[in-house]
Amino acid sequence: MKVLIISGFLGAGKTTFIKAMSNILNRDFVILENEYASLNIDEDILKEESGLSVWELTEKCICCTGKTDFALNILTIANSIAPEYLIVEPTGVGYLSNVINNISQIEYEQIEMLAPITIIDPNKFFEHMSEYHELLTDQIKCADTIILSKCDKSVDVDIEAVVSEVKAINADANIISKHYSSLPHTSWEEFLLRKRDGSIEIPEPREETEFESISVSNAELPYIGDAVLFLEDLIRKRYGNIIRAKGTMVVSDTLIRFDVSDGNYAISQAEPESKRGCVFIGDDIKAGDLRIKLLPISFERPSFGKLRKAATR
Repeated sequence: MKVLIISGFLGAGKTTFIKAMSNILNRDFVILENEYASLNIDEDILKEESGLSVWELTEKCICCTGKTDFALNILTIANSIAPEYLIVEPTGVGYLSNVINNISQIEYEQIEMLAPITIIDPNKFFEHMSEYHELLTDQIKCADTIILSKCDKSVDVDIEAVVSEVKAINADANIISKHYSSLPHTSWEEFLLRKRDGSIEIPEPREETEFESISVSNAELPYIGDAVLFLEDLIRKRYGNIIRAKGTMVVSDTLIRFDVSDGNYAISQAEPESKRGCVFIGDDIKAGDLRIKLLPISFERPSFGKLRKAATR
């Protein structure tokens, strides 16, 4: 079983990249996701849109506190399912060096680590480097390939400046600065052929970056306008410094999926059988206000008919 780590900061586009890879390459993939919350939202996305087998490890970071469970999961997958490839998607706030070290401890003839990939959102690169310099530097320094995501959309920064900064951190990295949708099939194949260079110096294990994580299992809002206003409030920090939010909620009796990252949000209709729940990651999160907003209780009021009153769970 070959293990490919695909790392990157929160919202960089790891899950989207994995979905694209699975659609392009007809290979036996199993995904091991590490979600920084009690709910794994991306699991449904990968299962619904790619039909992949997804294992989840939630709440514990595989870099530090959950490394024993992580190792056991990999060994279980190798010895029971034995796929050709295991794609490991660490939490966006995890140190890539720690993940590599943890997998190195269980490498043997049946488990081989491939050259890690790190996904970077160029639009937020310099902002994230300023705020989370040590974390992003580690994710770049320990990767073999650096892929700039979201270049198919409007890019507000100088791509060459981003590439130059990445090269300053990791001069030997294979940097892909054009959107990966333009890559030829052979380039995708190479991701599964490149072996990790054991000579790369991996730093000593680092402590996990501290973020808060709030999960809401049964989120509901009455109208789509309320959902849009709620997402606007999220990016304006009405509910604290939330750097990543995603999930599903019921709006007007319809299950919708939302995604918030780096001051932007998207809404789409979710499949009816999708897992219901939301995850919010950041710091100084106003958990009480979030739950009051998303967990309303219907009640009758004679003068006005049906209204919805918020209450904490």
